[in-house]
Amino acid sequence: MHTLRQYLLTLTDPEGLLRTLQGAEVCRDAKGRPLYAVGNSAVVFRIRHEGRTRSLRCYLRPMRHLREIYGERLLERELFLYNTSGAGTWVDVVVGDWIEGETLLEATERAVAAHDTERLRSLAGKFDRLALDLVTDDRAHGDLKPENIIVDTADTLHPIDFDAAFLPQFAGEPSPELGTAAYQHPARTAADFNARLDDYPAALISTALHALALDPSLGERHAACDGLLFTPQRILRGRDETYREVIALFERCGMALRYRMARLLASPTPELFGLAALLTEAVRETTPECPTNQTDAGTEPPELFVENGRWGFRTPQRVVVAPLYDNGFDFTEGLAAVQLGRTWHFIGPDGRVRLNCPEYESVKPFRNGRAKVICNGHRLEIDSAGREYDGSQNPQETKPSGDAPPPTCADFRRK
Repeated sequence: MHTLRQYLLTLTDPEGLLRTLQGAEVCRDAKGRPLYAVGNSAVVFRIRHEGRTRSLRCYLRPMRHLREIYGERLLERELFLYNTSGAGTWVDVVVGDWIEGETLLEATERAVAAHDTERLRSLAGKFDRLALDLVTDDRAHGDLKPENIIVDTADTLHPIDFDAAFLPQFAGEPSPELGTAAYQHPARTAADFNARLDDYPAALISTALHALALDPSLGERHAACDGLLFTPQRILRGRDETYREVIALFERCGMALRYRMARLLASPTPELFGLAALLTEAVRETTPECPTNQTDAGTEPPELFVENGRWGFRTPQRVVVAPLYDNGFDFTEGLAAVQLGRTWHFIGPDGRVRLNCPEYESVKPFRNGRAKVICNGHRLEIDSAGREYDGSQNPQETKPSGDAPPPTCADFRRK
């Protein structure tokens, strides 16, 4: 075991106490204080060496497999530490490039405070790309959390702190640590040391970022949480009010992909079945040139199909709408009714929601410009703009204008 004080003592005047990093200097703030950050197993100093700003990772307790994890970045017996008796020992350190930026947690908190939904959507999309790489690899970070991701000045996300990483050659060993509880599945144990360690934190962080992008006030109303919006232990016990609110929000807005990923957080196991497919679809949704975001010109409307108990739509050439829905009807007049949880929506052939119908107990496909619906036990008809008809030819209200989100029929009654 080593202490922060020992490292500060050495690095305050490192002359003769370094082997290969001779001339290295610790960077300091405006008041002359060394720049460093302390974690669970290590303290990371910001240093200058040979004209470059670098990170110097110094360990507070023994860590295994550092050579396998960090490769040539590990410098063995690099730094001499004095102990209380005046003697000392040479210790290993890890050196890397310093990434200028802020943590994903800091970037998210700033965007929430500014109600910057565009920034939050951007962070959520970038994280989904990173998460897809992590959960489809044969390795795992092991302690994935927003504090361990740096957003650099070019807005690129960089994972840091790989001390708890899993590599294929570690199979069969116990995990060196269990990660941060605020982002890990409560059932994770030391025996869970495999390539799927990042499943749960990836789904949790993605869900939280997309929920905040939809409603930044969630972050202000639930700021007391230890992590990012949710508490895993409370989710598994069915007591996390924020989690229930987010599930309802995704359902009401027809965000099927987000709804399905959020539901995975209630899984009884740390490994999340179907997560990689959901993240793949999430990345495709934000890639304009991707074929799944285009329509097949000159083809028949996509048809319903079922997979793993969920409904989607496909043409003979490809899947157009991923199987995410609990129920649905085929396309008629360019729209298809789909059910997410208890809520009905109408989507277009591109999968985008055209009309939200949270107040209807049931809906039918469109015929001759109208769809039959039941609201509070009453039979009504609606047109493709969401205007309601009670049997007359005149709608009860008129369509809202502008670039508003997909309307609900309740929007027309409120006007």
